[in-house]
Amino acid sequence: MRPGCDWAARLALAAHLVAAALVGPAVTGAGAETRIFPNGLPTDRGFFPIGVWMQQPENAAAFKAMGINTFVGLWHPPTAEGLALLEVHGLHLIVEQGPEALALKASPVIRAWMHVDEPDNAQADGKGGFGDCLLPEAIVQRYQEMRTLDTTRPVYLGFGQAVANPYWFGRGRKCSAITPEEYYRAASKGTDIVGFDVYPVAEARQPHVMGRLQLVGQGVRNLKRWAPPGTPVWADIETTHINNPVRRPTPKEVASEVWMAIVNGATGIDYFVHEWRPSFREDGVFRYPDVVAEIRRLNAQIQDLAPFLNGPTIDNEVTVDARAEIAHMVKRAGDTTYVFAVNMEKRPTRARIAVRSEAPARAVVVGENRTVNLVDGAFEDRFGEYEVHIYRLRSE
Repeated sequence: MRPGCDWAARLALAAHLVAAALVGPAVTGAGAETRIFPNGLPTDRGFFPIGVWMQQPENAAAFKAMGINTFVGLWHPPTAEGLALLEVHGLHLIVEQGPEALALKASPVIRAWMHVDEPDNAQADGKGGFGDCLLPEAIVQRYQEMRTLDTTRPVYLGFGQAVANPYWFGRGRKCSAITPEEYYRAASKGTDIVGFDVYPVAEARQPHVMGRLQLVGQGVRNLKRWAPPGTPVWADIETTHINNPVRRPTPKEVASEVWMAIVNGATGIDYFVHEWRPSFREDGVFRYPDVVAEIRRLNAQIQDLAPFLNGPTIDNEVTVDARAEIAHMVKRAGDTTYVFAVNMEKRPTRARIAVRSEAPARAVVVGENRTVNLVDGAFEDRFGEYEVHIYRLRSE
């Protein structure tokens, strides 16, 4: 269950929580080789999963034009006609494993099965209220049942915000008695691809979350530590007001969240585009041409860089000296090295970035129409709050 309907009356504000308690340890390196599924998502280096949450095939052309390549969930069970429409636009589908979907599993459009959404949150009790979460053993059991019905496709499981926000009060009685780490270590054994959502810009109920974009990156770090080695980790990205009548993410904040997720280890992105304020619209992002344009630019950039992003991460290649935390990731192919760096804090800083290997005299700052000069293998640059820079170094 995603944001929108019934949570507000059930939550208490956590205004006095210590912000430092939300900070997780840094992550370096790439995971182990992931499992290959014959009918799963493409595995070539040029494909990076870029999803959109819970849309309908009728929106396929509009989302394809934005650079979306995967639908994550459908409002209604799939039909042959709907799958044909997705196929025309070259879109992949992750869908619930219901009888209608299983009857169509010969379709090449279906690339993964969707688990129960947000099982870590209190579940609707059928009486207008909420009961307990699903315990890890139930999640693993359901996963095994799904695998029995189809072993050729992976299972995708999306968790809620407690992945990044341990003080979230929507977990239900039983889950609240289990630490997030303990819960997610056990529950993530019941899936092949794991994701999570946290929407710090649109969040209006929890002061300790509001405006803390770094929670997106920290949630990725946590799942990278807690899920079995090699498990792909995806991050949901906010794009609209959701339920906040006065605040929505700016294009720059959307970009920051996307790259925060990727730099910290996410191997897939899923845009959350629904909106309940000022009124409900499932494709609410289209109310905001500035965000649509930025998502289109971001997705094109990610796709261009996919061969590098899908390659191994090079550990200990770069050191960063700054007053704020600069998360970074290094990728290399042939004579070209990319350094992806993002400021994880809401304060500007200057950073000195040193490259251990032999480096060229200058680096191109991708998408910014500028270069930086290297002296003795190092350069300095300014990072605004939550700002992202991508540096391309090519041997001369």
